[in-house]
Amino acid sequence: MYRRFISAVSIAVTVFMLCIPCAHAQQPFLDNLKITPQTDALYVSMLFHKMAGFQPDFKTWIENSAEYKQTPQQQRRAYMNERTDTYHDYYARIKVDDPIVIQVKTYVPPYDKEHGGFEIEGMEKDKFFSFKHQGGHFAVVPTDIMAYKWFIMPEERLANAPYFNKDRGGAVILHFHLRPKSIDTSTPYLLEGSPHWLIATEVVEVQMWNQYNKVPIWVMYKQR
Repeated sequence: MYRRFISAVSIAVTVFMLCIPCAHAQQPFLDNLKITPQTDALYVSMLFHKMAGFQPDFKTWIENSAEYKQTPQQQRRAYMNERTDTYHDYYARIKVDDPIVIQVKTYVPPYDKEHGGFEIEGMEKDKFFSFKHQGGHFAVVPTDIMAYKWFIMPEERLANAPYFNKDRGGAVILHFHLRPKSIDTSTPYLLEGSPHWLIATEVVEVQMWNQYNKVPIWVMYKQR
């Protein structure tokens, strides 16, 4: 899957009311926090179709796949039936309000006491996450991304963060949990030279993990 955290030209999407993010997490919760796998391009493509209210052409998807083309002719019908059932089941289980999870490796500067957190570089209003599936491009757009320009957390938490120095900053992985809000089915938008179908989302939480030992540092949640 092609995934990048990039800026682009202004994206015409519905802007949702922003909530001020708040930082709160308890140590026992962090100790037991597990990494949520990244969302893949197949899921994003399925999600867009489900939000649009029509089922993808699974037969074409399968026929275009390398696995199908490499399957001996006499076995292709069985392969087609098996994959079609798998896609139908996958599509049926998708819930349109489940978060899309995207992980971004980055480096944060030293802890800023005045703001009470770390400034996250590259938080611009035109950010989007790009996915490609079956020749189609999809842009997952966090419409409230500017509310997360600062990752707010208590300074004392960093005293117990191994392999991380708050006075120097460090390498982290940000886990964005993005709830789908709406899509635009009228026309794809040309982004980075490719036409993208838009999925507007809102950030529900951002997890910061140490990039070296994969230990959670803190979690920011949107205020309810």
